[in-house]
Amino acid sequence: MSVDNSIVSVDDTDPQIAWSGPWFTTENNVDDLGNLGPPFLRTLHGISSDGSLSFSFYGRMVSVWGSLRPRNTAAGPDPNWQCIVDGQDIGKPLEYPTRPLSNYLLCWSRSLPEGNHTLQLNAVIQSEILYVDQVQYQAAANADIGSSWTEVRQRDGRIKYSVGWNEDDSGYRKWTYAPGAWLIYDFTGTDIIWGGYTPDSLGDSPGSGQYMIDGKEPPTSFFIPSRSGSFTSQPYFNVTGLKPGPHRLQVTNTGNASTAALGLTYIYTKNSSADTPITTRNSRKVIGGAVGGSIGALLLIILGIVIFIKRRKRSSNPHQEQEAEFSAKGTTRLEGRPVSMLSGSTIVKDRLSPEPPTQGTWGQVSHQPPNVTSTKFRNSTTSSALYGSSQHNHSAIASPPSSATLPVTPQPGPPVVPAPNRLHPPAPASVSTLSPPPAYVQQMVWPRPRPTPVQHSQDGRPEEAEYNPYR
Repeated sequence: MSVDNSIVSVDDTDPQIAWSGPWFTTENNVDDLGNLGPPFLRTLHGISSDGSLSFSFYGRMVSVWGSLRPRNTAAGPDPNWQCIVDGQDIGKPLEYPTRPLSNYLLCWSRSLPEGNHTLQLNAVIQSEILYVDQVQYQAAANADIGSSWTEVRQRDGRIKYSVGWNEDDSGYRKWTYAPGAWLIYDFTGTDIIWGGYTPDSLGDSPGSGQYMIDGKEPPTSFFIPSRSGSFTSQPYFNVTGLKPGPHRLQVTNTGNASTAALGLTYIYTKNSSADTPITTRNSRKVIGGAVGGSIGALLLIILGIVIFIKRRKRSSNPHQEQEAEFSAKGTTRLEGRPVSMLSGSTIVKDRLSPEPPTQGTWGQVSHQPPNVTSTKFRNSTTSSALYGSSQHNHSAIASPPSSATLPVTPQPGPPVVPAPNRLHPPAPASVSTLSPPPAYVQQMVWPRPRPTPVQHSQDGRPEEAEYNPYR
């Protein structure tokens, strides 16, 4: 998350702090020594003999907070400490306390040039324990602090107040007695800790307040104790486990002029990386665009697959498409070439298979030659009978030709050639490539067309005298 001059809080358990000496840790420490509030995140690092810590950062201010039970001895204050920044002793920010205090300011350097710096605290112990709670530094403008904790003070511009609030002269504390007075804090993070303030309220009844996150009902109530004296940094409530992203905290005073006041010192906020607020309307646009883009891409993929399959089918079955085209034009194909038909009959489309022999009357294989139909082709079945059988198996032979066909008796010698018929032109040259019939069956063939008379031109090149449709 990017912030603008925020105060970053580094807990004593953070590995950014380097410890030297016999330091020990405490947990679940809620001791509020004095009136400055309990330890941050309820943890402390303590030491009962000499030791030190160091912390390096990039920023403009640094401070150290802790707890102690001070006493003055003949040898000097105990516990005692020394604050050093970039090798120079900066002294103590406050006079040595005379009573036990927690959340106490041990070191503070607020006028550093923006850049890299190193803080060092040297503990000088006689017998009393010195506790260190947290280190704070002011980050550079627009620095990326990730998911660190920050201290958002009551004057921060992200906190909006209703009428009815009061502020002390230092500007460090704010409070209200007005019933229904509220504040709104917009933040980006996952956790918050309310650092409340209660002015001297001796004789007043305990006060109360309510808070809501993101306007979710019902609001949660919290208790404000009546105090003798002023108390700061009081964690009257905290919220944890929010979804990373922008949220809104709304706090309302449910007390009145005769109860303890609702007040604020700061709000600890655990930041998250989702530092850009996203409204519901924009979210719908983003989601809609993503869904629409995904559907469009899916449709393009499906369309590409369909086109690929169709093209593959075309490339694998080119003859089927050509046959379908010629069939639609009243033309059929023989051996891959179109052949026009003069009658309504169907011509053979492929090389004809020879008919196998069949069993005769007494269960013997018959090799009798089949009857051959006339040269007028009627269908593929009769055309199969035209050429007889070239292989011997036990399949049935084609049925005998009808009475309208003329049988041909096989004779030795040259093939019998029937007279040409103008209604039935000779078959294309591809017919001659069919499998030859058995030796005992006379094959029907068309006679070769007569040579076309030619005439010689003056240059000696022959030219046809007239068009010959059978060439």
